[in-house]
Amino acid sequence: MKINFTKSEFRTLLDVIYMADWIMHAHDTEDRSDSGEYYNLFQKLMSHAMAMDCEDYVVFDEEQKQYSQSYLFEEESPALEYIDKFENDSFWGELISRLARRDVLGDLGNIETEEMFVAISEAEDKWSKEFEAFGLSRIRLDYRQLDTIH
Repeated sequence: MKINFTKSEFRTLLDVIYMADWIMHAHDTEDRSDSGEYYNLFQKLMSHAMAMDCEDYVVFDEEQKQYSQSYLFEEESPALEYIDKFENDSFWGELISRLARRDVLGDLGNIETEEMFVAISEAEDKWSKEFEAFGLSRIRLDYRQLDTIH
């Protein structure tokens, strides 16, 4: 099977695969053996950059024998804006969700499932409004409990 792409479509595909790669590996501290197929596909795609007149967006490291995004790619690609938005939204969403669950489970203990979901939803609304109005400026650490961690 052969698939034809325009230069614009190829650039978009580079962006999409870059975003997927970022989500899979951005926070890894070690190599992931379970993502080799994705890595190989990304390498294959980048190996065609010159033929697609996109060689300015990809560089080949002779020493490591692998392709990566060029400085120009990282400067011009809208992928980084999408990644920033995703990470920002994920941070706030996770923070709100975890604080709401902490509050509900800590305050109510064992309650019925339906009541718990309603209480969590209400707590999420509370935290959402708090962060929309004040960001993190009113969040404080309870230093009285600091000794329990350290």
